[in-house]
Amino acid sequence: MMLFARRPTNSTFMLSALIFAAPSSDARPSILEEQHLGYYRSFVEGSYVGLQSLLALTGFYEEDNVKRNLHSESFNVNANEKDSQTEIKVAGLGLGRTGSTSLVMALEILGYVVMHDDEQTEETDLYAAYEDDMFDDDRLHEILGLRGYNATFKTADYEWVAEHAEVKGILTVRDDPDTYVDSWLVAAPFIDIVQRAPFKWMPTVRELMPELRAEYIDETTGGDVEKYLDRDVLREYYTKYTKEVSRSLSIFVAARISSLIIYYQISFQVQDSIPPERLLTFNVKQGWGPLCEYLGHPVPEGIPFPHVHTRAKLEGEMFFLQMITWVWKLFEVISFASILAVTVKAKVLITKTKRASSQNHPKKLE
Repeated sequence: MMLFARRPTNSTFMLSALIFAAPSSDARPSILEEQHLGYYRSFVEGSYVGLQSLLALTGFYEEDNVKRNLHSESFNVNANEKDSQTEIKVAGLGLGRTGSTSLVMALEILGYVVMHDDEQTEETDLYAAYEDDMFDDDRLHEILGLRGYNATFKTADYEWVAEHAEVKGILTVRDDPDTYVDSWLVAAPFIDIVQRAPFKWMPTVRELMPELRAEYIDETTGGDVEKYLDRDVLREYYTKYTKEVSRSLSIFVAARISSLIIYYQISFQVQDSIPPERLLTFNVKQGWGPLCEYLGHPVPEGIPFPHVHTRAKLEGEMFFLQMITWVWKLFEVISFASILAVTVKAKVLITKTKRASSQNHPKKLE
């Protein structure tokens, strides 16, 4: 999942540090003040990430060969040089808002090249071609490998992983489903934002819209767009999903208890579908140990496990993107008012001109 923010860079943290740098003081801030400062710092970082998301949605990060594919009836693989071609070795299977971005950063530190949210707007042609049924899942992942990716968090499901013995799956989980649901609902309005002006007119958004609708609306609500934030609809999605992944799962509808049971059943079903040596159920709070042991990598020395994309940062990102729609509406109102004012002024001027002309040239009496 989901938003097209660039993963944190030094400039992101430098911006936050500059904004929140304050003169030294003898008075130590209270714990509550520190918490507030931490929240606002993350919120500002998220707003900066929102700017990067805006650039991504405009196609700013698309390469020329990707743009050419989008305007061609044929598909050019645009493979990397031989020495950087590879194949998919790791697939992320967790739901959105389960720590996947933090895991992606950890994999990048370990040397993997990962297909995730950032790359979705860079490989737009691949999504468009897949949506047009130009190739199947196997060919999709083969092309990703040819383009240099050896891990994916956007294109593989657990059934595909189960069929490919060379691929290791990682199922990211949260402490409990309530935490997941609450976090997901902060991100869910993204689909509403990109369907408004000016985002809906951006070519990159139009190409990715089928994928976005599938992820944010169709799969979670059965196409009932107006209820994509409804908790009851979310529960129905869990029920539907369990039906799809296993015919043997029981259907539970008992409000919050239902969400808990179904959440764990989904996790268990994924775990049962893939041999244990090829699936790691992972909470990012566990850090480097289980991940490195599973992938056969040494633990990076002196590098803490990344924990990014906090709720505060996500709220900042969503606020920035939402603000773009507000500014655009204001622009539309100002433009309409300006056109109306010019039209009225022109009509008044024309009327005055006609009156002046009639006064200077009175009609002759017979």
